[in-house]
Amino acid sequence: MRRTNAQLPATLCILLLACGDGPAGDSSTDIPLTPTTEDVYSVGEYSGEDWENFTRVDKIAFDASGNLHVYDPEAMRIVVVDQEGNFLHEIGGEGEGPGELSFPFGFEILRDGRIVIYDFPRTWQLYDPQGAFLEEITFDMFAGAPGSLLMARPDGRIVTRGGMLMARPDQESEEEEDPHLRDIELFTLGDAGKEVLYRAWNLEPTEVDEELTTENERGQTEMSFTMTRMRAFEPGLHLGMLSDGRLAVVDSMGYRVKLIGLDGSVAGAVERPIAPEPVTEAIMAAERERRREGLQGLAEVRMEGFGVVEGLGEQLQASQLAQVDDMVFTEVIPVIADMAVDAADLIWVERTGPGGDGPGPIDILTADGEYIGTLPADGPRIPDAFGPGGLMAYIETGEFDVPIVRVIRVVTLGLG
Repeated sequence: MRRTNAQLPATLCILLLACGDGPAGDSSTDIPLTPTTEDVYSVGEYSGEDWENFTRVDKIAFDASGNLHVYDPEAMRIVVVDQEGNFLHEIGGEGEGPGELSFPFGFEILRDGRIVIYDFPRTWQLYDPQGAFLEEITFDMFAGAPGSLLMARPDGRIVTRGGMLMARPDQESEEEEDPHLRDIELFTLGDAGKEVLYRAWNLEPTEVDEELTTENERGQTEMSFTMTRMRAFEPGLHLGMLSDGRLAVVDSMGYRVKLIGLDGSVAGAVERPIAPEPVTEAIMAAERERRREGLQGLAEVRMEGFGVVEGLGEQLQASQLAQVDDMVFTEVIPVIADMAVDAADLIWVERTGPGGDGPGPIDILTADGEYIGTLPADGPRIPDAFGPGGLMAYIETGEFDVPIVRVIRVVTLGLG
C-alpha cells in the first residue's frame, strides 16, 4: 500500500455547485474547468501483504463513510480498506458454506450499509457493514437472473442489466417482444423474479454473418455462437443512480441523458445542444485500422462464470478480422462515450473524441439540467467509483500487470 497524507478542512469547497459559483449562460459553448486534485492512497502490490495481492479487480465502491470495497472475483472476495487505505477486513472467500462464494458475479453496497453479492447462478448473499455474513437468499434463475452490474435504490431493490435468461428444461424459450431493445431490470431481494424497469433504445440488429462452434476431442459440439455483422459506432448503454432512486440513462446517438423515475417512466432529461459527428470515408478507414490493431491481441476468451474457453480466441480473431473490411457503419458517431453520477448527484458526461478516437472532454451537469462546465480531454477521467467528499477511485495496472486501485480527491473544479 502506498499512502499520501490528504487531510482537508471540513469547510473546503469540493465542487463549484456547493459554493454557489456555478456558471450560467449558453450551454452550447463549453465553459472550461481547471480541476485541482490530490493523491490520497493506492492499494495493490505484487510483493505486498496477502490482502492486497489482487488477481482481478472487476468493481470498486465506496460506502457512505469513505471506506473502499475492492471486488476480486477470481479470489472470490471483497477487500475493504479505510479512508487512508488501511486494511479493515475481507468479505467472502471460496467455499460452499455460509459466507463463502462459488461464482461471484457482482456486488453492491445497499443504502443501509449492507453488502449484497450475487453468487451465480441463483443466490444473493448479504453481509453487514462490518463484513459479517447475514443470510443467503435464493431466487428462481429461470424467471431471470441479474447481470454483473448491480445498482442499489433507496427502497433496497437492485437495478441491473444484461442478465441471463434461461429456459426451463421442459419449456420452450419465448421470443422477445422487441429483441433489439435493451432491458434494464429490477430485482427485489427475496422475491421470486424480476421486473423490467425500462426498455432502452438500440439500433436494429445487423443480419447474421456466421456461426462459430467449438468441439471436444470426440468431435462433439461444446459451444456455439451466432455472430451478426460487425458494426462501428453503436450507441452505448450507460447507467447512473441518483440519490433519490431515479436512474440516469444514456441510450442514444445524441446528447441526451434520460432520467427514469421509480415507476419506470421517463421523468425528465438532461441535454446539451451538441450534434453527433457525421461518419466520413476518412473516419471509416481510421476505424477499420483501429479494429485490426485491437484484434491482434485476442489470444483467449474469458466468459464470466466459465473461465477461459480454449481455442475460441483464435476462431474469434480470424472471424472478426475477416469482418472488418465489410463492417457496417452508422451515419453518425454517438456524442456520449460514457456517463456516471457522483456522490453529490452531479452527472459526468464523457463526449466521444473527434472521429470516434480517444477520450473526449467531460461535461458536468446537475440532474436539473444546469450545465456546470467541461473538464479537458487530458484532465481527470470518469472514475470507476465516486466517494464522499470528492473521492474518486480508478482501477489500474501496476508492476507485473498486478491490478491496483488509485484513489484521489477532487479539491476544486475551478473555472479556467
